[in-house]
Amino acid sequence: MPKNIKNKLKNAVNFPSPPAVAQRIIELAADPDIDVMKVATVIAKDPGLTAKILRVANSPLYSKQRKSENLRQALVVLGLNAATTLALSFSLVGTYKAVKGKGIDYARYWRRAILSASAARVFGVMSGVRQLEDLFLAGLLQDIAVIAIDRVQPDFYASLPPGATHADLIAHEVRGFGLDHAALGSWLLEHWKLPEALYRTVAWSHTPPISDAEPQALTAARCVALGSECVEVLLMPNAPMDVTALSAHATEWLGMAPSALADSMALVVAEIPEIERLFETALVDADACTAIVEQARELLMLRNLQTLEQVSVLQQSTAHLQTLATELEDKHRHDPLTGIFNRGYLDQILRKEFQSAVVGHWPLSLVFVDLDRFKLVNDTYGHSAGDAVLIATAQLILEVLRDTDCVARYGGEEFVIVLPGLGIDAAQTVCERLLNRLRATHHALAAGPLTVTASLGLATHSEKTPFCSVAQLLEAADRSVYVAKKAGRDRLIRHDASSADAA
Repeated sequence: MPKNIKNKLKNAVNFPSPPAVAQRIIELAADPDIDVMKVATVIAKDPGLTAKILRVANSPLYSKQRKSENLRQALVVLGLNAATTLALSFSLVGTYKAVKGKGIDYARYWRRAILSASAARVFGVMSGVRQLEDLFLAGLLQDIAVIAIDRVQPDFYASLPPGATHADLIAHEVRGFGLDHAALGSWLLEHWKLPEALYRTVAWSHTPPISDAEPQALTAARCVALGSECVEVLLMPNAPMDVTALSAHATEWLGMAPSALADSMALVVAEIPEIERLFETALVDADACTAIVEQARELLMLRNLQTLEQVSVLQQSTAHLQTLATELEDKHRHDPLTGIFNRGYLDQILRKEFQSAVVGHWPLSLVFVDLDRFKLVNDTYGHSAGDAVLIATAQLILEVLRDTDCVARYGGEEFVIVLPGLGIDAAQTVCERLLNRLRATHHALAAGPLTVTASLGLATHSEKTPFCSVAQLLEAADRSVYVAKKAGRDRLIRHDASSADAA
């Protein structure tokens, strides 16, 4: 079906190709040696077109300080690219406004086309687009295939109900041809040899792609598409207003906040009198459009407040989930009795610190702490007293360590201390300080004060005494604490490369 409709358009005698002046302007646009005289010569052949270009050059839309008295001055003021694009716009509109048919409302079609072009230009200004006239022309021609279809197949649109929306039109085309008028219009403009940037923008005018290799082309397509949606709101004064999709697209496509969208719509309405003067046609009642914009502004403001409220709720929910996740993570990391790290998390710490020591070529010391005769404490004073001693011992160990050190409960009455960056002599000093604190601590139990000492085993990974793995380092510290217990307890035994000496 797409091939059939294209063949019909190629062979149509009742749908004119661009006029000679427009075709010459198209050729000039592609000419690398374009100059003011060439453009002026072509435009001057059409007095009506000349008058329009002069009118544009002196229009408030361009905010020019210098008044243009003749065509040459107007071309200089506007710039060659803008002038040729605007001349092409006026020439094509002049040609195709004369085309009549029965399947569509041609008056509404041209109101929509000219307003869409104006809106696309406004969104281009808001988005920092430089070639605003290119946006204007793309907006003007984005629906040109609707006229073409109506000319070669007059009954096609007749089945649409009165008041059909632009979306209804598109759905009808896709059902009938397998493509919409944006795709067909892009093909038609390419067939007429118009610039690639123009027909590509028209192809994207309904659904701009999410990303593209050329950001400028993508922004242009989004401005045209958003302008079309904006005008659809302005042209439906009696329909229930819904700016949800328009606001979402403004944010998604151009990063526009609801307030900026409302300001842009107001600017489109403010420019209506001047656009009507330039195209010598009535568009819409500006006062009615102003009321529509104010209604849209209220809806956009309400939508913005709802969005902010939703964001606030989401942030609160996210913060709550993060708190729960942190609490859960802490629960899995810490020993429920003493509050220090548990054995599971110790394994993670040891792997990380051992890898860092190997890569960084610095020492890593490991201390096994085993409380002396702890079973006797439980048997004599009870398990609650034993728990109190374990809790107090864990806090005491923390007090003698640096912030960069860590301690974990290994199991029962055993603790493991990790001392990153400390050699064996510096680690021995920490161990001796701990032994002295344990000897001087009296646990206040119901049955009376109690002192609990400990046996310590120290092993250090260093360039002098390297270990192949964390398991070997841990095993060396475990063997040393066993030697300390056999030697009489309440002491430190450190693992050396050649021997194990009692401290």
